[in-house]
Amino acid sequence: MTGPATDDPGSRAGGPGVLLCPGMGEGTATWNRLVPPLTAAGYRVRRLDRPDDARVPTLTVELARLDAAVTGLDRPVLVAHSAAALPAEAYARRHPGRLAGLVLVDPSLVDPAGAARWRWWSAWTAGAVSAGAPVLAGVLDRSGLARRCGPGAWRRAVRRMSVRPPDPAAAAAYGRPEVLVGALVQWLAHPAVAAELVAVRAVTAAPTLPVRVLTALGDVPTPAGRAAWRAGHAALAASFPAGRQEVFRDARHLLHVDRPETVADAVAAVRRDSGS
Repeated sequence: MTGPATDDPGSRAGGPGVLLCPGMGEGTATWNRLVPPLTAAGYRVRRLDRPDDARVPTLTVELARLDAAVTGLDRPVLVAHSAAALPAEAYARRHPGRLAGLVLVDPSLVDPAGAARWRWWSAWTAGAVSAGAPVLAGVLDRSGLARRCGPGAWRRAVRRMSVRPPDPAAAAAYGRPEVLVGALVQWLAHPAVAAELVAVRAVTAAPTLPVRVLTALGDVPTPAGRAAWRAGHAALAASFPAGRQEVFRDARHLLHVDRPETVADAVAAVRRDSGS
């Protein structure tokens, strides 16, 4: 899972661009079922990749990665899953003229008070784990914990978040200690990234780009939790002048895996609404 974003095989050169941004701990394989309907529709598809190291994903770092990935694409639609919605929103606020719109797939929500409370702890712990990543990865490798526990943990997570069986090839990647350490750093850094987005929101206007917020409720365990998740996504959609929410009561968090055509339809709707 390393290297710059490149056009997916089957993409149409010169076609309307789509950049796929994976969520926390996910690799590019998470988009395997979404790419075929996009390329069949004539899109030029790229998948944002993560470097195989444990660098701390600050918002500045994430925006630089997005900027490099959209280079050469003519106003792409950003499709961001889960925690990737945070840098995708920040990029749209900073550079709205470079995009056609956003599709936020069951995006993470930002609690401004919680982000502020945990920001410094988050940045410190993520930095400490990042600095000690070679040692931690070595321990996980020599002990065999990464190989014994990583793929199984990922398979259990996927079973909760998707109706489809876990992909064995994708699960195998989580037996690599550097992948596990990188996922841990992403998780630890998340509150700090959320706090950075709050700061960006305070000084930038919401872009007038078309935005679709796709809400999955099928794996939220309680009625109160479902109501809160739906309301939070509704507020996120309403924060954009051209934002719309689509709710899927029975879909789970990995909506792009279970219902790729639904996400492809949202991309087409955003592209149509953008007039490009």
